[in-house]
Amino acid sequence: MRKVVIVILFIFFASFVIQAQKTSPSDTVIHFYRALKEKKYIEGFRYSVYKGAIEGLTAAELQELEPDFARTFSEIPNKIDVKGEQVNNDSAVVFLKFDGIAEPQPVALLRVNGEWLVGDQEAFAMVKQQGRSFFFNSRMVVNEEEAVNLISRIYGSELLYAKQFGGRYLSLSELVNMQAVSKDVEDGEANGYKFTLTVSADKMSYSLTVVPTAYGKTGKQSFYADPQGLRAEDLKGQPATSKSPIFQPKQN
Repeated sequence: MRKVVIVILFIFFASFVIQAQKTSPSDTVIHFYRALKEKKYIEGFRYSVYKGAIEGLTAAELQELEPDFARTFSEIPNKIDVKGEQVNNDSAVVFLKFDGIAEPQPVALLRVNGEWLVGDQEAFAMVKQQGRSFFFNSRMVVNEEEAVNLISRIYGSELLYAKQFGGRYLSLSELVNMQAVSKDVEDGEANGYKFTLTVSADKMSYSLTVVPTAYGKTGKQSFYADPQGLRAEDLKGQPATSKSPIFQPKQN
């Protein structure tokens, strides 16, 4: 009886593996997008090169990342049609027609251990190197770029209004009220960073400090800006100062 059960289990497992290996690139891509659209993030990422990153997350970390996933994948349309598929050994490209987008969009895949996964070799190597830190690292890169963009808007607005108001600078709430910067930063936080704009009593000078709300998860760089420019430094979450190095944008 035991041998019969083992044989049945072996046949079932072999059948499952064969079926998984037969999943085409097109089927894989559709499963990937459908699961992410339905907010089944673990299931969805398992159809991609990012499965090594998602499977290593704790329940708390996954919950922390869910708002980012929801924001990123909320615009996936309900209707997605496959318009073509090209396979070249262990790589493939599937052309998808997304509802609302005129031209079919190419989606790259890799075949890893006989299984098609959404993604390219570069992303696969990054996930293999970074593991469970991958999504947090990616979020920090995006947050830091958005923080720099917002700092630039504040800096530019202060420069503009100083010329207009006899060299006087404005507080953050004044900049928001004048629609110089987004209302999203009105409470002093945006994109995983805390913004503190300090204007002198005579309003003839200001300093802006920007630090990650959760060092190592929402960002690493701390920023400092004043009329002389922007500075940045990794200070483990502590504020940068006027003595920090001048900010150098990363080259793509």
